[in-house]
Amino acid sequence: MAEAAPKKTTKPRARKATAKTSKAKAAPKSAPKSAPKADPKNAIETVSGIVTTLARTNFEEGVETARAVLQSGSVKSAVELQSEYVRSTLKRNIDAARELNELTVSSMRDAVGPYTAKFTEAFEKLRAA
Repeated sequence: MAEAAPKKTTKPRARKATAKTSKAKAAPKSAPKSAPKADPKNAIETVSGIVTTLARTNFEEGVETARAVLQSGSVKSAVELQSEYVRSTLKRNIDAARELNELTVSSMRDAVGPYTAKFTEAFEKLRAA
């Protein structure tokens, strides 16, 4: 058996982008009423992409921060690095949660939309009775 050449390992750069990197796949925030309905699979793929990107980014930035903290020369700089990491992670997670909420609400509106008129009509008949 011949030995394979060792793979060249390079450190992947953490993407500083927020969860909005998957936004290109997301449905528009306020689609016109005449727009075609959102594909549920596309919404699921979008959510999956957001969560995956968020987890990967948080992990990579966490590892980079841990390395920087271990290499820092003082406690003050270590605390500053950790504080910045917490701030950026919190902001990124809040942005992703907001984006996931918008996607969930729009998907639910699309799913319930066809039934809204029928329920409204039924309730109006009950009120009139």
